[in-house]
Amino acid sequence: MKLGWPHLWKSYSLFKRNASMDLSDLFLLLIRWLHNLAAVAWVGGCLFFLLVLRPVLRSSPDAAMLNRIAGQEFRNLVDTAIWVLLVTGAILAINRLTSGNAGTSYGVVLGIKVILSVWMFYLVWFRQRRASTAPIPQPDHRTPAVLRVFRAAGTATNLLLILGVLVLLLSDILRGLFEQAIAA
Repeated sequence: MKLGWPHLWKSYSLFKRNASMDLSDLFLLLIRWLHNLAAVAWVGGCLFFLLVLRPVLRSSPDAAMLNRIAGQEFRNLVDTAIWVLLVTGAILAINRLTSGNAGTSYGVVLGIKVILSVWMFYLVWFRQRRASTAPIPQPDHRTPAVLRVFRAAGTATNLLLILGVLVLLLSDILRGLFEQAIAA
């Protein structure tokens, strides 16, 4: 993928020449925007929940209750985001795969992205629903710190964040592969 001012100028020139958009282009722009907005809400919400809200709630005497309430509200947002991602993702995948510009590497990366996304949906809809009724375990300070870090990374919430960041990275790779195919 080419980077730098000459590439940006070439992209701007192409856009300027082909600036007219028809209704289908506007529809796809809206679909892409909704897809990105849902992904950012989910992954950004996970970041906020883990890095800001949870640490603040730990110092509260009502931590369990507040965590449960915030978790339920966030779950509602995530459920909506999942449905938006499913519908818009299907539309975008069909559009790109039928364009004639998506090669084998695009299909492989898209397949990996879909598998990771389905894993995320599974964690939210099945694992976390069961886990939300279980009591919150207290940290065991006798366990070595390294082991505690690896265990924490394996929790469903942290795993969702890791997978979400990977899916966003794969989205950028897909965009680069598609743009490269168009430019060729």
